[in-house]
Amino acid sequence: MFYKIKEFVKEIGKYSFDAMQQKHKVNYKEDNDAILSIVTDVDLHNSKAFEQFAKENFADLNYVIIDEESIDDLDGSLFQQIANTEYQFILDPIDGTLNYSSGLPFYGILLSVFKNGEPLYGFICAPALDELVYTDGKQVYREHFGKTEILNKFPKGVSRVVQAHMWEVKLKPNHINGKFIAQDYFSAAIYSLYLSLGQLRAVLATAKLWDIAPLMLICKIYGMGIYDYDTKEEITISPKYISEKGKIKNMMIMGFKDEIDEIKNIFSEIVRV
Repeated sequence: MFYKIKEFVKEIGKYSFDAMQQKHKVNYKEDNDAILSIVTDVDLHNSKAFEQFAKENFADLNYVIIDEESIDDLDGSLFQQIANTEYQFILDPIDGTLNYSSGLPFYGILLSVFKNGEPLYGFICAPALDELVYTDGKQVYREHFGKTEILNKFPKGVSRVVQAHMWEVKLKPNHINGKFIAQDYFSAAIYSLYLSLGQLRAVLATAKLWDIAPLMLICKIYGMGIYDYDTKEEITISPKYISEKGKIKNMMIMGFKDEIDEIKNIFSEIVRV
């Protein structure tokens, strides 16, 4: 399963990259025209492609596909589906669709395999950056420019960048104190990639289940976590933290738990909670 899915992710990554400069048919989620609710034909293609791939390769398994583009079509509640199936495939077919539809490289594909509600494998693909980071649950790997390397040790202390996309005021020197700076990538795939590579120190964000699913396992391997911003409890696949539509109920902070208070203190004036 692991290697088949890895090759599938690479295939739809290539398809997405090749189709990037085309004029896309655009729709909007929830019958509104909010720019961040944009959906392209490539999102829908990748969703259908995975549905067909799963039918052809995993017909003997008891599974459910939890897909950003088809979450409303689930037969029964999200947590009923998880409880009633052995395998859960969690997919964001194009994350950062606004960037993608604008011809910007900061987008990606997020795919995770869970077994009985626990993360088993995770894949983060950023085709335009030629980046693929994935985990088999034991090690974290990176494929980049034709080379594969193991990334089991997070280079803590290297990056000063914190992903934070809910800013309330302009940044000033006294907000940063010379230690951390803030950036926004408008894509969970990109902040997941950069956090996995040690190019981000932490992430402050709201998200959906498919946004963070690959990171749940990668963070565990690194000794990091995904925490509720207010309580510092580690977020798990449960109704306490996740809605029936897959939305994480509260803002999250992703990184090392021993740095949460320091990061929250520095960013408390610029992050809307």
